[in-house]
Amino acid sequence: MERGMDKERFLRACSSVVGIGYARESIGLLAEKTMHAVIKEYMEEDHRFHEVRVGPFYADICRGDEIVEIQTRSLGRLRKKLDAFLPSYHVTVIYPIPAAKHLFWMDPQSGEILSGRRVSKKGSFYDAGRELWAISSYLGHPNLTVRLLLIDMEEYRLQNGYGKDKKRGSERYDRIPVALSDELVLDCPEDFEALFPMGLGEEFTVREFRKAVKGGPRTAPALLSVLVRMGIAEKTGACGRAFLYRRKSQ
Repeated sequence: MERGMDKERFLRACSSVVGIGYARESIGLLAEKTMHAVIKEYMEEDHRFHEVRVGPFYADICRGDEIVEIQTRSLGRLRKKLDAFLPSYHVTVIYPIPAAKHLFWMDPQSGEILSGRRVSKKGSFYDAGRELWAISSYLGHPNLTVRLLLIDMEEYRLQNGYGKDKKRGSERYDRIPVALSDELVLDCPEDFEALFPMGLGEEFTVREFRKAVKGGPRTAPALLSVLVRMGIAEKTGACGRAFLYRRKSQ
């Protein structure tokens, strides 16, 4: 079941789940879990190993002593499953990150597509900082692998929020994968080196780290905390009110 990145297989999974004849006008017929279903098909094509009961939980995929859990929202929701699975199974946690994204707005009653645009900001592996922190106590466990998937996608939102255009606070209806852009496998503490950005000085502050990863006010500090926990970075002191960090010598 353990496989490397395969963009062609991912496209086949997209076609299998969404359907070759898929049209945007039919979005109202789709369920919220399209992203989850596509990744599950990508990771395991044999449906006999989907949704297998393991103890008190159902694993997204279970084959032999391997389990795959796909979490499209908060990784923190997996803590109870990880507690149950990790002692006896090797668990791979899959977390998708939007790479290139096209955003569409839908009428909440009819499902009609009202407008659409390409989102200029592209995602990166750094965007997983907060989610990795949510399971940071499990990172480095010998039975845990985290796979971050950068996925080009179409996101559909109901125009049911507030404000003049009803977009603020709106509800996300579905995300449709289009292509697999890249993968990052985090199997051991050394793999987290890939999440340390280039261009930082010998010592740096959280603010400078945030600028380097182009992350938000919560994402960047969370990612830095993960890197400290995994032994990739370390706190060295303070400059005024700001803590100083550096890349830890390997």
